[in-house]
Amino acid sequence: MQKIRTAVVGCGSISDIYMTNITGGKFEILELAGCSDLVTERMTRSTEKFGIRAMTLEEICADETIDMVICLTTPAAHYPIIKQCLQAGKHVFSEKMIAVELWQGQELVQLANERGLHLGVAPDTFLGASVQTARYIVDAGLIGTPLSCRASISRNYAIYGEFLTHLYKKGAGIGFDMGGYYLTALAAILGPAKSISAYTAVHQPDRVNTRIGAPDYGKAYTLEVPNVLTAAMQYESGVLGTLHMNSDCILDETYGLEIYGTDGILYMGNPNEFGNPVYLQKTMGERVEFPLTHGFADNARGLGAAEMAWSIAAGRNHRASKEMAYHVFEMMHGVMLSAAKGAPYRMQSTFETPKALPAGYMGDGGWTRKEESALI
Repeated sequence: MQKIRTAVVGCGSISDIYMTNITGGKFEILELAGCSDLVTERMTRSTEKFGIRAMTLEEICADETIDMVICLTTPAAHYPIIKQCLQAGKHVFSEKMIAVELWQGQELVQLANERGLHLGVAPDTFLGASVQTARYIVDAGLIGTPLSCRASISRNYAIYGEFLTHLYKKGAGIGFDMGGYYLTALAAILGPAKSISAYTAVHQPDRVNTRIGAPDYGKAYTLEVPNVLTAAMQYESGVLGTLHMNSDCILDETYGLEIYGTDGILYMGNPNEFGNPVYLQKTMGERVEFPLTHGFADNARGLGAAEMAWSIAAGRNHRASKEMAYHVFEMMHGVMLSAAKGAPYRMQSTFETPKALPAGYMGDGGWTRKEESALI
């Protein structure tokens, strides 16, 4: 097996689990060659912990032995970094979302197509045990014909945003930061959306950072993105859905992700995690926990990059595709545009619903039955 040599750009909070999973043998297709970060101290910690090279982005792009770049920076940096890497002939897997502006996402998709390169985008949690099991339930007809769905999340973003200040800036907020998990999970099961009608609000836009120990403690700041939003969604399949997001609520995170069919109701786990329980309710029956049919129930960040690496090696399309990522990206922009214009937003993009992963693989090297490959 020829490994796909990879470099990580961005050594922030999410990078540790990515690099741990890659170097720890969870994804044998990947070989971590180096990492880069504008903050030297963070980069040094990563190089020392994982025994890899410290590199500039320019060095990564110029290194002919590096096949793929994993971009783990804040959203505002995604577009220039992804573009530079694609222009250098590198495959790229990026954290969510693909960019900040719609035109940036469109340009990156077009550039990857022109260069014949793979471009994958998180979240990759839809490849985990929970969403893949939910996909299995729907595909098996256990809820009949899906007719409607509901996605809901509330949490207090001040706890996070006053330390991670990019969360209050354009391209982030609860919509672009968390919306990707919920909309991607639904997209991977229900397919493309057709139109969106939405309302948004910015509660208390002018604030003061009250988090002792935060870099900007005591400083005034302004929310650049809505912290409350609701939307009605219509999918190409005819499924109707609702989206509710509130980042100015209590600290305790609450979530709901459900699909309602003619013969049952599917209750999915938290799409920000890989292996939450999945429940099924049939007519006149109690809600029961459904056994997970797929692997990767632990924190498998990097799974999307690994599946993309297998796809590169096998010469096929990968599942965390740029087309689906851009479609979800456009959906969230559609929420904002619909709310701003007071009119429905009609989706312009589409994508091919990714194939489900093979059932039976436990994600720890073990199998419950013989398969050619978990990720092929």
